[in-house]
Amino acid sequence: MNTKDLILEKTLKLILEKSTIDISISEIRNCTGLTTGGIYYYFSDKREIFEAIMQKYMIDYIKIDFEKIPLEGSSKERIHDALLYILHHFTNGVEIESINEKINYGSVLILLTATGYSDDDVNRIILQTGKDIGTFLTDLVEDGKMQNEIRQDFSTKNIVESLYIMYMGIQCIWLDFPNADIDLMFEKNFDMTWQAIEYQ
Repeated sequence: MNTKDLILEKTLKLILEKSTIDISISEIRNCTGLTTGGIYYYFSDKREIFEAIMQKYMIDYIKIDFEKIPLEGSSKERIHDALLYILHHFTNGVEIESINEKINYGSVLILLTATGYSDDDVNRIILQTGKDIGTFLTDLVEDGKMQNEIRQDFSTKNIVESLYIMYMGIQCIWLDFPNADIDLMFEKNFDMTWQAIEYQ
């Protein structure tokens, strides 16, 4: 691992341990084992370190590669698997290479979001990701309607909103209750939502 990534990982771990983004250069120096000059060789100040952490652990992490989502089977299976893939994208954690440890991404989001939402790049990526999920679901629902697997009397927009609200509700529970069985909750809520939208 290169020194720059080591600084970011150790600083993120320190932020999580202290539950605050208010970390001093001396604390970063102590946790990395580097000199102050060694830190400033890679970053001009604390703000630049924090911006790099935001980029690596929030902006880059929020982005979803929709091409990797498996889409096989019936409309129910495709929508189910797509939403579960997206949910797991966030809940599976962030690997911290320097200590070979996976950390709860919910903790990262909670700590970085307060400052993160004021960051233009973060705000843009979050909004765009939400729109992209909506577009992705719209295509799946439209296809399901054409296959007569999703009811025609509900508008595609309303069905997509129901699916998205169901998904976001579970993601919010994951953030608030990290020990909740998110997969079980997802399955129950997806089944109820599907019963409402499946072709009659």
